[in-house]
Amino acid sequence: MLRYLGHGERQFDKFPVKPLVRMNWEFFAVVGGRCAPSFAPASDPPLQRRTLWVFPPGSAHSWAGSTSEATHITVFHFGSVPSLLAAAVRERGYLSVPLEAFECRRLTTLAHTIEPDFHEPNNLSTLLFQGALIELALLALRKLPHGRKPLPQGPAKQIVEAATAWFTDHVRSNPSIDEVARKMHVSTSTLRRVFRQTQTERPVRVFARIKLETAMRIMTEARSLNLDTIASECGFSSTSDFCRAFKAHTKVTPAVWRRTILAPPKAAIKDRPNG
Repeated sequence: MLRYLGHGERQFDKFPVKPLVRMNWEFFAVVGGRCAPSFAPASDPPLQRRTLWVFPPGSAHSWAGSTSEATHITVFHFGSVPSLLAAAVRERGYLSVPLEAFECRRLTTLAHTIEPDFHEPNNLSTLLFQGALIELALLALRKLPHGRKPLPQGPAKQIVEAATAWFTDHVRSNPSIDEVARKMHVSTSTLRRVFRQTQTERPVRVFARIKLETAMRIMTEARSLNLDTIASECGFSSTSDFCRAFKAHTKVTPAVWRRTILAPPKAAIKDRPNG
């Protein structure tokens, strides 16, 4: 689900962005001028032109821009991303890939295209947002150096995809790793091995993230549900366990996340300094 959309001119020298912990996956592209992420106070990072950055949830950074020319950006925040992209980003901490001029124009067009649905969602908006996410993910993955693309093949990939899909379908019952392995007709040690092979993560971490991403989806689609119901639907034994896990993942409580991330999106759009 698209959680934030921003585009337009930014003046980072006049309107600096404080280092904030991102609660979603961030796609940030400089499509005109120069800018760069800053990971430390008072740092002076080398500014980049025509670049796309992808950051995972939990990343804390600000942005620095040129004082001599206008900086134009497009920013998309999503609650989750395809597993191949997630593996590539987590392996490196974040991604930074160069863009061609036509790709910058495409990202600008993409932001304008989905903007009306971001403001006023309808029954087709989710598909539109999913299409934008796939396009962004493919753009980033295709830019990775040859031989570095996380493209696991064969039985290992099939087992991981099947296990992830099965866990997602049964998340309410919070299946154990042993139970998932039995359903996949492999041993628990084999399941752990193929996850490390293809995801560079243990299955317990992948499954924990699925539970939280499911909670974010439910809170986005059914804003009136109480936390007790959401915790139960996502396989948590109690609301307090859900809140602890959610805060550990996003750095804020579900209640704060609802107020900030799910607030009416009017203010989170064009020409508002953000990132």
